[in-house]
Amino acid sequence: MKKTLLLLLMIAVFTTVNGQTLDTVRIQGTGLDGDVAISSDDAEQINNEIDKLFDDDLDMGWEGDEFNVVSTGLRFRGLKVPKNAVIDSAYLEIFAHEDEGDLAKVTIYAEAADNCATYNETDLISDRPKTTASVKWDIAEPWTIWNKYRSPELKSLIQEVVSRPNWQVGNALALMFFGEDQGASSDDNARDFEAFENIADPDDGGDGLHHPERIAKLYIYYSAPSSIIDLQRVYSVSLSPNPLKGNSFNLSLGELEGEMVNISLTDAMGRTIQTWKQTALAQNTLNFPAATPSGMYQIEVKSAKKVAILKIVKQ
Repeated sequence: MKKTLLLLLMIAVFTTVNGQTLDTVRIQGTGLDGDVAISSDDAEQINNEIDKLFDDDLDMGWEGDEFNVVSTGLRFRGLKVPKNAVIDSAYLEIFAHEDEGDLAKVTIYAEAADNCATYNETDLISDRPKTTASVKWDIAEPWTIWNKYRSPELKSLIQEVVSRPNWQVGNALALMFFGEDQGASSDDNARDFEAFENIADPDDGGDGLHHPERIAKLYIYYSAPSSIIDLQRVYSVSLSPNPLKGNSFNLSLGELEGEMVNISLTDAMGRTIQTWKQTALAQNTLNFPAATPSGMYQIEVKSAKKVAILKIVKQ
């Protein structure tokens, strides 16, 4: 399927592919220092103090020679993900600031807030509320200066934030990266990556210029939230598991129980894969046809006056 791409000032990219939407956001500038754009949307904390907000690199991990736990905050503004969207995948893309190969142990959280504030030099990153979900990132692979690297899967963190009662399109979301004490060592277990204010140092073979393409980016693949539309009322519906690893799934229809419904399963191209006509139970067990390929599918449930449209990912 041909991808549709919309680029807005190199800040946000939205792509619709097979029923999914991709929202790509990067760290943005928040002010000027002379003629140079700077940002307080990325920050670094060493132990219990905020390091200077404006620097060409950010660290995360452990500095065993100085006993420093290094933590990092990244804030992404203007997300287009709607409340209760289904997050299919999310990850961070960053660029290394140095050649490094020592093991760094990092735990990632999202900030448990509806619209995260930018950073300052007094309020600690570690004092911000954290999501119940977290992701471990043990970075063992060698990094090469100015090369691109990808975080582990972050969808559980993003899902928790966009499911908050007061989340809405356009809000800011923050990720936090906390190092851990790995004991006394001469190794540099903190990994350095490019900040908003990055400069390619000539002493490292760089050109002495700022590189906006190396600013941290967050990629979020999501599907629109599901609902039943009945004139002026909206009813919640659900299916599980989602994503689906096998062929069998459960469809919970709540207030449609007892009504005669037509259910259809269609693929991303709009082709009908399977249909059912039955009296809706509180929970209905349905099956994909055998050998149905992986991908995004749509399930439509129709009664006399109501229509439910849901998305499901088959792995």
